[in-house]
Amino acid sequence: MPVYKRLLVYNWTNELSFLAVVLGFVAAHLGGAYLNKRLALGWMASQLSTLREQFFQVGFDSKVTNAADESKLPWTSYLKKLGPIDYVFYATGRLNIASLHGRFALKTRHNIIMLIFDYVFSFLATSPLPSDKLELTVTPAATYDNFIFAVVHKDSMKRVRETNYDISLTRTTDSAKLPVCFTVMSEAAEVTDTFFTPALLAALANAQNVLEYLVLSDLPSERPSKPDDLLTSKKRAVLVLRVASSEQDKAATQALIGAFLGLLDVAVIKAHFRPEVSRKLKAVREEEVRKLKKMAEEERAEELAKQRAQEKKAQKQSISKLSPEEQKKALQKEREKELRKQQKKMTRRN
Repeated sequence: MPVYKRLLVYNWTNELSFLAVVLGFVAAHLGGAYLNKRLALGWMASQLSTLREQFFQVGFDSKVTNAADESKLPWTSYLKKLGPIDYVFYATGRLNIASLHGRFALKTRHNIIMLIFDYVFSFLATSPLPSDKLELTVTPAATYDNFIFAVVHKDSMKRVRETNYDISLTRTTDSAKLPVCFTVMSEAAEVTDTFFTPALLAALANAQNVLEYLVLSDLPSERPSKPDDLLTSKKRAVLVLRVASSEQDKAATQALIGAFLGLLDVAVIKAHFRPEVSRKLKAVREEEVRKLKKMAEEERAEELAKQRAQEKKAQKQSISKLSPEEQKKALQKEREKELRKQQKKMTRRN
């Protein structure tokens, strides 16, 4: 039978099914990646006017200033794509702020299997469902007192406290000035009162679907392993948002970003607290440094003990290879050495 006739009569069901599955995954990947790109671009378009009002330069290109015609600029002037779920942007040129870095962390729409796994895992682990998020990190350009102040959505409160070292050092307080879905995490009442600005309170009133948390802090978010990590940490301000899709939430996001950036101006002007408050804040940091030093000393002592144990084990192994007479001499020498150590300890105590 000729080849073409064999091809005509062959049952291609399995091959066609496999090809359909492959094409389906490719289509889902491209479609998911496109949706994520559209979501990031849509958010940027809705917030670009707010960012350009706040910063002289929005984008990675220094030529992209608030004097440029944004309609003539490609989207790559503002956003950089790091991957199907990761987009970043940058802004600078504002009083009291050195820079702002924004990073999108979107759903894994490009990978349908991973997306399903994320939903299943969140259900089994009773954790929040996957969502599109954006983190804005501000580096201040001015000096003010050390403090930690945060406003957190109650749905994220447990996870935020567990994953942010600095926020874990604060006290949680509900406030009648906030919507019931938010709570305050602050080190002192005076700190809270300082940053409860009219602009922030007004923005939070409509931010129930937008804000996950915001924090101003002088301490790192990751738990430090040594005192230097804590002592050399730099001040920062972080705003974590759910990416808005509705017009109402986009408007709430605009107000919230403006109020959040305004907190840096408030910090420069008002974050110089009374001596008793400053002493309290300083004591918290000194206690954390003391804990880290103690932990470092315990780790060094543990390492030294392991090293000594290994040395003794090696010494015993080497002695076991000696003749009985040489073993006796070596053990006697070791006992004399230990005795001298004990005598030195007794002398120091006396």
